[in-house]
Parts: sequence; C-alpha cells; structure tokens
Amino acid sequence: METTRHDLQPGWHYDEDTGAIMRDVIHRMGRRCFRWDYCGKGTYMITMTLTDRSKSLFGRLVGVSAETAAIELSELGRAVDAHLRRISEFTPEIELLGAQLMPEHLHAVLRVKRRMAKPLGFALRGFKGGASQLFWRLTPPEETRRRHGERTDAERRPLFAEGYVDNILGDEQAIEGAIRYLADNPRRLWEKRAHPELFKVLREVRVRLGVGTPSEPSGDFSPDAIAPAVPTAGSFSAIGNLALLDAPNVFQVQCSRSFFEYRRAPDGSLLKDAPPAVETREFIEKRDGFLEAAEHGAVLLSPCISHGEREIARLAFEKGLKVITLANKGFNPLYKPGGRLFDQCAGGNLLMLAPVAWPYVPGEKKMTRVDACVLNRIGQWLSGAGAVEIKYRGAEPSQVNSLARAALKAE
Repeated sequence: METTRHDLQPGWHYDEDTGAIMRDVIHRMGRRCFRWDYCGKGTYMITMTLTDRSKSLFGRLVGVSAETAAIELSELGRAVDAHLRRISEFTPEIELLGAQLMPEHLHAVLRVKRRMAKPLGFALRGFKGGASQLFWRLTPPEETRRRHGERTDAERRPLFAEGYVDNILGDEQAIEGAIRYLADNPRRLWEKRAHPELFKVLREVRVRLGVGTPSEPSGDFSPDAIAPAVPTAGSFSAIGNLALLDAPNVFQVQCSRSFFEYRRAPDGSLLKDAPPAVETREFIEKRDGFLEAAEHGAVLLSPCISHGEREIARLAFEKGLKVITLANKGFNPLYKPGGRLFDQCAGGNLLMLAPVAWPYVPGEKKMTRVDACVLNRIGQWLSGAGAVEIKYRGAEPSQVNSLARAALKAE
C-alpha cells in the first residue's frame, strides 16, 4: 500500500528535510499508522525509550565539543547494541540498516525485505523482551543479590517503555536522511545540553508589541486598523532565542500567491500546493531584498504560509540568518526542532512562536484563511516599523484585530 504526502492521517506529517512520512512526536509509544501494512515490505526509523528515562542506563555523553560528541556505552548498552544487531537472526525478514543508542533511548533503521507472517511489532516485542533479560541479568538490585539471585515479579520491570515510535521512510533519500540523523544524535544532545535555554518549550511568554507601525497605509489597510489597535503586549508559546525579539530591525516577510505562476491541473484549477512553475521578478526582488537585509543583521519574521514565504525562510536557514517563525498551533512540551531548524536553534538564530490561545494538538493543523489573517496581523504587531502593508480581502480589519487579540490574550 503506497502512502503519499497528500494522503496522510491526523498525527502524521511529511518531513521536508528527509522526505520521510513521519509521525508527530507526542511522546506516547502506542500510536500506529492504521492504514499501513506492517506485515509487508517497508523501511522504518524506530525509536524506543527506557521505562525510566531519568536513568542513563545505556551510557553517557562524552566529548569536549559538539564535533567530538559521542556516546560511551555502558556494559548494558554494549549488550543491548549487540542484541539489536542480531535482530535478523531472530527475524530473517528484517535487515538492520543503522542504529544509535543514546543514554536513555535508542534509534534503529530497519528494512522489512519480504512479507512477514506477523506485523513488525511482534519482532520488536521479542527484541525488547530479550533486552529486558539482559537488563535483569546485568543489573540485579541489591535485595536480589541478598536473596542469592531470587527475584520477585515486582522487580521484573521491563527495560523499555511499552510500544515504540515508527517513522515510515518512503524512499532511499529518506533512508539516507534517517541514517544521518542517527549518526548526528550525539552532536544534537551535546548542543541541547550546552544551550538548554534555546530548546526549552515555554508555555506563556509575554511580549511587548507595537514598537512602530507601517508607513503610508492604503487600500484596506487604514491607520485606524492598526495604530490605535496595537496591544501593548501579547502572550505566545515559544521555543528558541527570545533575544531576537529585541533586535533593532525585524522585517515581516509576506508574499502573495500573485507573485507566482502556478501549475494547473487537467481541469484547469491551480495547483497551489505544488511548487510554482515560474517565479516572477517581483518575488525575486522581494526575496533578494529580505536576504540582503538579514545578512546585514536584520531578523526576518514569517508565518511561512505561502510558497514564497517558505522559500525565503528556507534560504535564510541555509545561510544561517536570524528568523522568527509564527505557527498556527502551540508546541508539544517535549518538542524539539529537527533538520535545519535544530541547527538554527542551537546557533541562536531561530525563535518559533505560536499564539498562546492556540494550543498544541496532535497531527497537522490545516492553515485556514482566518489563521492566515490572524498570523499576518500578529506579524505586523511584532515587526513594528518593519511591518508590511497587507490587504485583508474579505475580512474586516476590526474583526482581524479582535481575533488576533484573543489569540494572544492581549492587553
């Protein structure tokens, strides 16, 4: 059964960096993709966590820098790693393509080469059972030693938490990306420990608004629609470098779809979700202007709604420029950015914000017209003098203001 990026169930998303169909991280180990055939061929990135994640049973992080970071495995870690590398002996249909043990969890890239009689979860359950046997043998509690090796049922706590997380890897590019991710895990852990303040999800951050206003408003954008209506402060969920909010120049990135010529479906309708066929000169000039300003110290602020906004953000990430993004839902308490976003965050070049009244929900939240209007208005309030003029066609500015105030619990 083929699953595409346009045919995903709630709780799953398409990762632009690796090309993988990935499940949203909600740190609960029991969810599966109910439309996927787990007996058939497929390749997966598997994550399993310890029952007690407060203990680093598999080893410890070593290294004097992010570049030299590595995991020094414990006796138990070495035993579990060897056990994992023998998985094809117990289930010949499965091939191990890559593995990385971290202090309190493990990742593995597994390929199911041919159809199995039972779903993948049965093989993983067997692996976890064997790992628990190693755990009990290598780390007996003190009271068990005093009983000459006797062990009660209560002491037989499994090594791994129930269930597992699987990311379905759709092609070789996704597989290569997952293997690189595994190898990069020690560096990522070193960065998170070195800069904990940049990776902590904050539930409610109060932010000052309305430092300046756009000049010469026209059309549907009137002075009364923003100047007197700008709240003094609003609240956000946040992760990243809050100091970016204090930058002297914050430029709002807003790109209309009219900047592009889009491909059309056989029935003549626009394929707005597909990359445009032609970028207009207007977009190229706008893109180059934003990037030049960012290279000279400005911070770009973008809700990344349209293709143009996402493209400018992508180029800014590649260049290591400073960016503030706006999301239409909050963040899981244990969320951590992936791919380029992780490195941007570690470098202090990224701040991710979401209106505090829009909570985190599992799965992808579709960007509605109302969401887009509210995020654009919030972007204007955050950018101050760097805001752009926006024509809210089909929406009254006063209504947009009211919705934006409510989303921020604004003063």
